[in-house]
Amino acid sequence: MDLDKTREKIIALDELDAKSIVMMTAAYLEIAKSGKGDFTCEKCVDELIKILNNIPEPDVLKEMYKKKQQEN
Repeated sequence: MDLDKTREKIIALDELDAKSIVMMTAAYLEIAKSGKGDFTCEKCVDELIKILNNIPEPDVLKEMYKKKQQEN
């Protein structure tokens, strides 16, 4: 994971998408912390990295948000 690239992608998120990722992060951490099931800390970290890596590039996000705004 490239932290600088991830930082740029996070900055480019709109508020709704950023809040969604924060909520997913909190939920994953709570599940991993509870120790219930097979969602280990290692799996939690893997899933969080996957989420961050799947955030589109800033230019893609900009176009997505532009289209979304035009539709509304």
